[in-house]
Amino acid sequence: MKFHNRSALKFEPMQEWRMIGLTLLTAFLLKQIPWQGWLLTLRPDFMLIALLFWAQRRTEGIGFGIAFGLGILADVQDGVVLGQHALSYCVGVFLVQYFSRRLAMFTLPHQALQMFPLLLLTEIVALVAGWMSTRTPQGAWVLASAATGSLLWWAVAYAGKMPAAQIEK
Repeated sequence: MKFHNRSALKFEPMQEWRMIGLTLLTAFLLKQIPWQGWLLTLRPDFMLIALLFWAQRRTEGIGFGIAFGLGILADVQDGVVLGQHALSYCVGVFLVQYFSRRLAMFTLPHQALQMFPLLLLTEIVALVAGWMSTRTPQGAWVLASAATGSLLWWAVAYAGKMPAAQIEK
C-alpha cells in the first residue's frame, strides 16, 4: 500500500501554531453563522473538522486538552449541556489519532469515506449525552451532518496538501 504524505504543509513551529489557531478561529466563526431550516440540518461541525484535521496531522500537539476546551466553547456557543461537545470532541480526537496511520494510507476521497463513520460516532456521542440530560431525541438528521462533514473533510484535507508557498500568496 502506498502511504501518502501526512503533512504536506511545512511551517516553522510558531508559524504552524498560528495556522492552527487561524483555522480553529475560522471554524469557530463559521459556527457562529445563524443557520436555519435545512441548512442547520446539513451544517457540519466546523470546529470538529478543523480539530480532527490538526489532530491527525500534528498528533503530539493537538490532544484531549485542546479538544475538551474547544468542546466546552462549542457547548456554550450552541447553548447545550456543558460537556456534550467536549465529550464528543475528545472521542473524535482519540479515534482520529488511533486511526491516523490507516487514514494516511488512503487517497483524499477514500479518507472522506473513512471519516464518515468517525464523524457519525462523534455526533451520536453528543446526541446521547444531550438525551441523557435534558433533550429529547430529534431524529436522524445526524446522518446528514456527518455526510456533509465528510465532504468538508475532503475539502480541508485537499487544502492541507497544497504546498505552503501557495497558501502564503
